[in-house]
Amino acid sequence: MTKVTTLFASVLIAAGLFFSTSTADAQNLRIGMVDAGEILIQMPELETVSDQLDGFTNRKRREFAQLETEFVQAREQFEQRVAVISEQARETEQQRLSQMAMRLQQFQQEYQQELMERQESLIAPLRERIMNSINEVAADLGLAYVINTMVNNGDMVVLYASDEMREQYDITNRVKREMGIR
Repeated sequence: MTKVTTLFASVLIAAGLFFSTSTADAQNLRIGMVDAGEILIQMPELETVSDQLDGFTNRKRREFAQLETEFVQAREQFEQRVAVISEQARETEQQRLSQMAMRLQQFQQEYQQELMERQESLIAPLRERIMNSINEVAADLGLAYVINTMVNNGDMVVLYASDEMREQYDITNRVKREMGIR
């Protein structure tokens, strides 16, 4: 045999061993499914988080309503006096109204950002607890991977799983039991 033929034969043997090992590993690969969103929704702590977010939202809405009321009143006063004030006073008042309108818009943007940050900071510990429980259940079952069946926007990741596969590989209920959720 020539060197090239020997090299080619060695490559084929190595590739065959690689693929047969990969196929065997793939057949032994255990994958679980979990609906982390379902678990989060059923956590009792979520009610506290929701209450805190509601309190924050209500406070910010009251603050915004106050700013909006002040703006509307200032605009109405300006409209009533616009015909009798000087050009310079009109320009000054228009600038003040413009600044008030920008402040309202800025308040809304800051509120949205702060709400997202607050929501994330309150939910992060819950997510961490879910992940820890998923890791424990997966380790107990000897799973190599766990797939979240849904993503945050509600899109399904697992589009189909037979009833038999769901029964065998869906670990959502086991994770809930691990966390003490009934």
